[in-house]
Amino acid sequence: MPRKKSKSPKKKSEFNKFFDKIFVINLFDKTKRWKKVSSQFKRRGITAERFIAIDGRCKSQGDKACEQKLKTFEMIYNVNIPAKTKKDNGKVYPLKELVPASSLTIGTILLLRAQVKNKWKRMLICEDDIELSRNIEKKLKQGISELPKSWDLLYLGCGNMCGSNGIDDEYSRKNKYESQLNEFMGDDIYVQYKNDLRYPCDEKCKPITEHLSIAYNPGGTWCYAYSLKGARKMLKLLGKNAGEHIDKLIGQQTKNKKMKAIAFDPPIVMHEGGALRSDSDIPWEW
Repeated sequence: MPRKKSKSPKKKSEFNKFFDKIFVINLFDKTKRWKKVSSQFKRRGITAERFIAIDGRCKSQGDKACEQKLKTFEMIYNVNIPAKTKKDNGKVYPLKELVPASSLTIGTILLLRAQVKNKWKRMLICEDDIELSRNIEKKLKQGISELPKSWDLLYLGCGNMCGSNGIDDEYSRKNKYESQLNEFMGDDIYVQYKNDLRYPCDEKCKPITEHLSIAYNPGGTWCYAYSLKGARKMLKLLGKNAGEHIDKLIGQQTKNKKMKAIAFDPPIVMHEGGALRSDSDIPWEW
């Protein structure tokens, strides 16, 4: 009888070739989100691991319960979370926002500590509400072929000030969608992709190649990576501070040029639902 042809080994994903570890941060009871996002990775042959998020939800439990969670987090994870942390506008963060925001920061710190301990050269961190773009494997391969040797942070998707390709303050055939941020910020911004959450930042977000730009002040942490050098630097810069949104803490360092951040421009990963999801676990107050 003729011998059956053996199946050729499955081709390794460009993602898994480049990143030593890929983590998706997901709360233990948000299994639907995990199934949805993991199916996106699986369809593309990408292996990603689930990282159970630190649970900072307390908005329905009252301020006392939120304060108790803060104290517990500080003790268990060896971090500092000032209860009177102020926003950029000078207002104090409500505890129902500060505690879950701090929990995401703590989770990031834990992953950075693991990267340094295990000496993973490159680690990708994703949230569970992302949308991977079409042909993302090809786009990733293009971008990483252009990466400079030395970098600290690499954003596959981000908001705020991290590139200007596909975004403008005037309508055009290319940038034909009104930015979702206009509703909150009162600006007139037009974007090529509906869920693009960036601001124009021409001189500060200089293109460094055809597909990559400087991320001057990146917003959001829905899909980004650390080099091992970047992880070490970020842990040192953070110290024990976990009392703020992680993207705010990162932005402080990128604006001061203490962390070298690069972004895919335009993004190759978008935030599901755009600017504000109704079921977000971090209740933002604009």
